[in-house]
Amino acid sequence: MFIDVRGPVMANTAYVNNQLVAHDVAFTLPEITPMTADVQAMGSMSLPIWGLFEDMESTITKIGVDLGLAKLITPQPMTIEYRWVQSVTSADGSTREEGCKAFLRQTPKKIPGIGGEVGSSLEGEVTGAVTRYQLFVGGQELFLLDRTASIFRVNGVDYYSKIASLL
Repeated sequence: MFIDVRGPVMANTAYVNNQLVAHDVAFTLPEITPMTADVQAMGSMSLPIWGLFEDMESTITKIGVDLGLAKLITPQPMTIEYRWVQSVTSADGSTREEGCKAFLRQTPKKIPGIGGEVGSSLEGEVTGAVTRYQLFVGGQELFLLDRTASIFRVNGVDYYSKIASLL
């Protein structure tokens, strides 16, 4: 059985509150890690609690010191949007481009240090504390975790709705 092979990222952009701040950046999207609880079952066993989550953070490495960097480090909550295009190879060997988007609600955790060297670009790595993370691939939502709105949806199923209905 052959599945489409997702290849390299061909280009990307980053937006802060719907304003373009960077092209072709390095970024890291948050890891979603549930908290765990120890239960007794032939000894102790740790199980994930898919309704309680560890802190999430993201990073973006911004090349150049400019107004785009200023928007990324403004000390207030902001919406970050990453768009990227990845190459996809099908079973018949044909390739196509696929668009992806990630939406984050985050607050910068610090203003990065910036070092300079003659002949090199200046860059700063901005880290943000994330409260909302939504990912789309090819127009399809893969998941949404919104901690302030109590939503945890994966592949169209809201796994927090049952907990919320009991409150």
